[in-house]
Amino acid sequence: MTEQILLPLSTEEKVPEILDRLKNGETYESIVEWLRRAPVEEFETLSPREFQHSTFEASDQEMGGFNSTFQWTAVTSDTAVLDHLFQLYFAWVHPVHTLFNEGRFVDSYKRQLDQYCSPVLVNALCAMACHLHSSVEADEAEFEHLELEFSDAVRVSIDPEDTSITTTQAFAVMFLVDCARGNGLRASAYLKVATNKLPKIAYQSSEGFLEVSKDTVRGIRNLNV
Repeated sequence: MTEQILLPLSTEEKVPEILDRLKNGETYESIVEWLRRAPVEEFETLSPREFQHSTFEASDQEMGGFNSTFQWTAVTSDTAVLDHLFQLYFAWVHPVHTLFNEGRFVDSYKRQLDQYCSPVLVNALCAMACHLHSSVEADEAEFEHLELEFSDAVRVSIDPEDTSITTTQAFAVMFLVDCARGNGLRASAYLKVATNKLPKIAYQSSEGFLEVSKDTVRGIRNLNV
């Protein structure tokens, strides 16, 4: 109960509201219940104008980066396919389930930095995006196969003991992947791991960490709701 209250305090989220409720003598149970309701209430009051447009544009993002031999995923080196999957994810999933900061992710991806991007997160994101591809007869089997390969690549490399923020984000994305597949039991296991890892995320001194961690905490809490 106290962990669920301390977590938003540690990320400087809703600090004034929580302190006011504690000062007014509210029980831990009522505060936790309010925290659980808050994401839904906030979402319902958002104006469409408050959703930012995607920062990912295929025209100015060659996802190969500066080093042509560098690859975030071993599943495919086809940048056209990767660009297509990124566009699908950022158009349809990210505005609803914001589990990481898009701008920080894209910047790390392009610059081949591991602060806010990682192979396991890229593979998870692409696996989810494969479900959104509008298949035509010629490529339906190809994208179904790609989705399985991306998912397998995540399962082989993802480490439940890894405290990096990108691994926590990848667990949350895999929850969405298995929900889309209809694998509710395994999906719930991914979400449980992601939720339990939130208080253990390794702090980074790099610019934007607080911003990214807030997105991740809020996003995973919304998935639980």
